[in-house]
Amino acid sequence: MGRTFGAITATRGIQTVAFWLNPPYRGAFVEAPIRKVVMQTPTPSATIGLATHLPIVVDLDGTLVLSDTLHETAAIALFRNPLGLARSLSTLSKGRHALKAALAKEVDVTEEILPLREDLVKWLREKAEEGHELHLCSAADQTIVDKVSQRVGIFASATGSALTNLKGKAKAQYLSERFPDGFIYAGDHAVDIPVWQASEGIVLAGVKEQVARRAKALGKPVLKEFHSPSLTPKEFMKAIRVHHWTKNVLMFVPLILAHEWSNVSTIVQTLLAFCCLLGVTSATYLLNDIADLNADRQHWSKRSRALASGRLSIRSGFIIAGCLLLGGFAVAIMLSLKFAVALLAYLLITGSYSLGLKRVPLLDTLIIGVLFTTRLIMGTTLLENQRPAWLLTFALFFFFSLATAKRHTEIVRAASSGAASLKSRGYELEDAALTLALGVGAAIASLVVFMIFVLQELTPGFAYSRPELLSGISVMLSIWLGRIWLLSHRGQMNDDPVSFAIRDRVSIGLGIVVGLLFLVAL
Repeated sequence: MGRTFGAITATRGIQTVAFWLNPPYRGAFVEAPIRKVVMQTPTPSATIGLATHLPIVVDLDGTLVLSDTLHETAAIALFRNPLGLARSLSTLSKGRHALKAALAKEVDVTEEILPLREDLVKWLREKAEEGHELHLCSAADQTIVDKVSQRVGIFASATGSALTNLKGKAKAQYLSERFPDGFIYAGDHAVDIPVWQASEGIVLAGVKEQVARRAKALGKPVLKEFHSPSLTPKEFMKAIRVHHWTKNVLMFVPLILAHEWSNVSTIVQTLLAFCCLLGVTSATYLLNDIADLNADRQHWSKRSRALASGRLSIRSGFIIAGCLLLGGFAVAIMLSLKFAVALLAYLLITGSYSLGLKRVPLLDTLIIGVLFTTRLIMGTTLLENQRPAWLLTFALFFFFSLATAKRHTEIVRAASSGAASLKSRGYELEDAALTLALGVGAAIASLVVFMIFVLQELTPGFAYSRPELLSGISVMLSIWLGRIWLLSHRGQMNDDPVSFAIRDRVSIGLGIVVGLLFLVAL
């Protein structure tokens, strides 16, 4: 057979197919029996009819799966085993295949879910029933190929890279020696051109238009074309969480409370700083999605996210996040070193939260409160003589209360659904009384801090002409916080309180009243 590129594993008889389905069925593996694959001697021919039972060889990365298993394993190692990733990168000097092998040893993908090309899997099942024997052959490491093959369950053999990177001309030579009577090849990349040239039939899976033209120019019959799902602008905007940008408006609160709205220089600086914050927060959302890929792919709604579904590649996600981070911090340093430090603190805190602190009960909600407060701190760093300690203290209590309200809602819902605990967050159902007490207590503390601010403004010589009207704001806040906790305790808070307030009519009405009271008090 020539050079050996990797071990070959085979399954026969009644097998099980496991593949990733589109909604409403995505989220679970579906099992279905497959008839025994019967090998028939292919008839060499210049053209291939669909009845010809040549073996079909399928590539893995970008073909069978929409993502790249090297990027998948590298991402898993980065967020779960960074030391293992460092050890793996040290083998890169020996070649790409050495890196793949090292990562395969460091990362266990047994429980990982990959976004399969569903229409291709369906077509392969049909070809298997017609008598075609299916084989998986990839440049990925043998252990990865074996695990994917076992998970999918339709391949007679699975071959991956061992001592040599099994791609391009090396793969073409290997398959020509193994299948001297011919084979059909399904691939996705320009590197597959030599393999298609050696094959008797071509299957195109998500190839670019230029590659498709080159493949068709080989003069081999193209049996099937599969197209990759495209990433729409709306889905990209959702991936970088444009709908969450409103939370960053908090940066302007210190400027407003300092009555600096007539200072053009400060306004321009704050606007630029706001853009820096938007870029950094969007980058953190992308990185968080990469870290949570496996969990998102099992979630009923998060599995449709751009990264989880494979419409946005992991490589592209890292590149976009890196550009946003570099651009954001470059501008931040030019604006203000203090602002850049606050922005870095925000990045480190949110990174720690995503990597594990979000699973520590109560600390997770405190960190959310700190992150919101950090947005206010960024705004204060751009002001010369304004350090409103009362505002930062109020914000910490206020946002801790809101974050706890969201977690309390999840506990109440888990209890009503019969769940034993909130495993993803580390809470038990018995913690409901504690989250209720702490959340309501923090809400009351924030109101007390705000009233201290109002009493301070009643002193002659301060910035407000009618400061007594500011006490009306505390009344509006009391009503709103009471409403939030009432809905939370009933399990009716469908979103986090900040996002809820943006769409809730009562919240919008109370916000308008707060704005009017502030303006009249000036």
